[in-house]
Amino acid sequence: MLASVPALDHLVTVGLIVLSVLSLNLVVLAAARLLVGERRGVRARLDGADLPQVLVQVPLYNEGALVRRILGAVAAFDWPRDRLQIQVLDDSTDGSCALSRQAVADLKRQGFRIELLHRTHRTAFKAGALAAGLKRCAAPYVAIFDADFIPPPDFLRRTLAVLEANPVMAYVQARWTHLNAPENLLTRIQARLLDAHFRVEQEARWRLGLFLPFNGTCGVWRRAAIDDAGGWQGDTLTEDLDLSVRARLRGWRSAFLIDVTVPGALPASAPAWRAQQFRWTKGFVQCALKLTPRVWRSSALSFRHKLMLTLEMGQPLAYLIGASCTLLGLPYIAGAVVAGPALAAAAVWASLVGILGTVGFLLLGTTRENRSGAPLEIVAALFLSTGLLISNSRAGLEALVGYRSEFVRTPKSAVPGVAAAKRRRYGVSEAAAGLGLLGFALMEQPAAALYLTLVIGGLIAVGVMQLLDGRDLPKLARLRP
Repeated sequence: MLASVPALDHLVTVGLIVLSVLSLNLVVLAAARLLVGERRGVRARLDGADLPQVLVQVPLYNEGALVRRILGAVAAFDWPRDRLQIQVLDDSTDGSCALSRQAVADLKRQGFRIELLHRTHRTAFKAGALAAGLKRCAAPYVAIFDADFIPPPDFLRRTLAVLEANPVMAYVQARWTHLNAPENLLTRIQARLLDAHFRVEQEARWRLGLFLPFNGTCGVWRRAAIDDAGGWQGDTLTEDLDLSVRARLRGWRSAFLIDVTVPGALPASAPAWRAQQFRWTKGFVQCALKLTPRVWRSSALSFRHKLMLTLEMGQPLAYLIGASCTLLGLPYIAGAVVAGPALAAAAVWASLVGILGTVGFLLLGTTRENRSGAPLEIVAALFLSTGLLISNSRAGLEALVGYRSEFVRTPKSAVPGVAAAKRRRYGVSEAAAGLGLLGFALMEQPAAALYLTLVIGGLIAVGVMQLLDGRDLPKLARLRP
C-alpha cells in the first residue's frame, strides 16, 4: 500500500505556496493597474535660458555600427549644444571601437562636446564604465542609453521637466517600445512580455507610489542621487536595479513616464534571448541577497513597501523553486508515494493562480498594435517562459551560491563569434529534459503529462529553437495571426 511521506509533502507544499505568493504579486499589480486612477507628476516649465547641463552616456561593448544610430539620435536632441555633453563608453574587444572613434570625430566636427572612453579591462562591466565616465563630468543630470535604442528628439525636455520640478526624484524611467517586434514569433512574444512589464507592472507601481526600478537604459538620473546612493557598483549583473534600490533606501523617489517612449531592438534568436533572461534572473537574485537585509532594516520604508520590494527582487526565484518542485514531484508521478490532501490542493491552487494570473497580466498589457495576435502569442509566451526553467534555475542557483560570471551583453541577431556547431548545442539540455520528462510521465502516469504540459512543451520548444538558432525557422517566422 502506498503511503505519503510527510517531510516530502511539506517541502513541496511550501514551494508551491511560495510560487502562489509570487504569482499573486503580479495579480495584485494587475488589479491595481485596473482600479487605481492615473497619476500625473508635477512637471516644470523649462526655460531656454535656464536649461541645466546634461551628460549623455552611451555604454557599448562590441556593438558594431549601432554606435552611429544611437549617436545620431542623441545629436538630434532638442537641447542646447553648450549644455549637452556626450560620452561614448566603449569597452569593445572586437574592433567596434574604431567605428566609435570615427562617429565621435564626426560629431566633434559638428560642434558637439563628445568624448570616447575606451577601457582595456572591463572592471565592473557596464557599472564600471558608467562610473568611469562620471569621474570626468560634473553635470547635474545623467541620461543613459544602450546602443540598440533610439530616443526621440524631445526626450530630455520631457524627462528633465519632471526632475526639475521634483527635487526628491532620483531618476525618471521612460517606456520601451520595439523596433523589430514583427520580425518573428519570438520577438512578438518578447514585445508582449515587455509591454506587460511597462504598461502594467511599472505603471501600477507608479500609481501606487511603490518602488520603481531603473531599467538600465532610456532614463535620466540626478547626479546627486547617484553619489548619495554610493555610485555604480559592479558586484551584481543588474547594476541598474542595485543602484535604484540603494537610492530608494536613501529616501530618493522615482517616476515612470508611460507617455515617453523609446524604441529599441529585441533579441531575434532564442540563444540571445536566453542569455539575456539568464543575466536578468541572476542579477535580480544577486540584488535580493545583497539588499533584502537592508530593505527590512530601513526606517524609510513601510511594511507594505518592504514586502513589495522584496517580492520584486525575489520574483525570478520562481524558476528555481518551480524546478525544485518538479524534481521533487517525480516520486509522486512514479507512484512511489502518494500526495496528501494539502499538497494536492496547493498544486491545483498554484497552477490556477500561475496560469490565470499570467494570462490576465499579459492581456492587460496588450496594445492596439498587437491586439489581433493576443491569443496565439499569450499561449506561446506561457510555453516559452516556462521553457527557461533550466537556464534561469541555474542563474538563480549560481547567485545563491555566490558563483561569479561575466556580464554578457545581449546580441540582437545571431550570437557573434560563436561557431554554428557550438550554437546548436545551446538547446540540448532543454530539449533532452523536456523529452525525458514526457517519456517518464507517459510510462509512469500518463495523466501527469497533461498537468506538466507547460513544462514539457516549453522545454522542448525552447530547446528546439536554440538548436535551430531561430534562423532556420522560416515557417515560425512567418506565423501570423
